[in-house]
Amino acid sequence: MIPLLLSITFGAGVYLVYEGLTAPRPRSARAWWPEALQSSFARAGFGEASPRDMLLLATTAAMVAGGVSQLILGWGVVSLLAAGLGGVTPLAYFIQRHERRRTEMQAAMVDAIGQLRDAIRTGLSVPGALVGLARGGPAVLRPELTTLVREMRLMGFESAIGAMQERLADPVFDVVATSLLLNDRLGGRNVSQVLDRLAHATRAQLRIHEELRALQARNVLSARIVAAVPLVVLIAIRQVNPTYLSIFDDWSGQVLLAGCLLSIFVGYAGMRWLTRLPTERRVLR
Repeated sequence: MIPLLLSITFGAGVYLVYEGLTAPRPRSARAWWPEALQSSFARAGFGEASPRDMLLLATTAAMVAGGVSQLILGWGVVSLLAAGLGGVTPLAYFIQRHERRRTEMQAAMVDAIGQLRDAIRTGLSVPGALVGLARGGPAVLRPELTTLVREMRLMGFESAIGAMQERLADPVFDVVATSLLLNDRLGGRNVSQVLDRLAHATRAQLRIHEELRALQARNVLSARIVAAVPLVVLIAIRQVNPTYLSIFDDWSGQVLLAGCLLSIFVGYAGMRWLTRLPTERRVLR
């Protein structure tokens, strides 16, 4: 039975290698993930960063965490675990930064929608209102709006709006972009009313999210305290009385201790996952 399974596995591996060499994927399919990562970096505020920079940062954080752990505790297995967790830290910071910047962008989007509505009601066209918004709109959105105005002159209104929609990848702007595109294609005088209702609905939605984030912050603080107390106690005992923890000096004790520390990390990650806020999906793209 075992030789048969090994033969099937080997045959499947040979087939996959042959398929990959003889039928290469198109360029767009091979290059989608670096572009997606670059777009995520830009939305998080790291416009000049690249996946290689993130990898270098993760490697540096892993080396620092492992070195500090080895210097303080002196347990090799635990230091390897600390290095692994240290390598994940930049990714966790990136995700947190991405969520915080997304919240700032959506709050600025509400103000921008209101300014765009008022400009259209004064008689300006949609492109003219966007030009004024790029000059006096919310500071967070000015770089994107400036790029939008420049692309409108080069590519046209529809292409520029679509490009900004892909750059922001935000469900709120998806609705704004769809409304502006429909108004540009079909005409009409109700775009200001649509923007007014959208601004009120988005403002109410953000108010609810702020209340949920306040509740989430308390749960996150509790999770951090619960996760930090055992680590602080362990370090304190190791520094005050190292012989008290001599049971962990051999490799089996270190593996046991590393498992305990890993369980703390998994528990903390689980609490963060359970208390995460629901995200609105993009449907108009």
